[in-house]
Amino acid sequence: MAETLKKVECEPTCGFMIRSHDEKELIELVRQHAEKMHKMKVTDKDIREKMKTA
Repeated sequence: MAETLKKVECEPTCGFMIRSHDEKELIELVRQHAEKMHKMKVTDKDIREKMKTA
């Protein structure tokens, strides 16, 4: 059975949004976005708090 589709959205002014069935992939891509685009370090916990079911 496939994992639930999850998503993370950045603030509306940024417009970044990602969806994935793979939570590890989602976390890694959100972390890369935060570091590259916003010069922010985020933890897995931070990302999971923003994660929603898509």
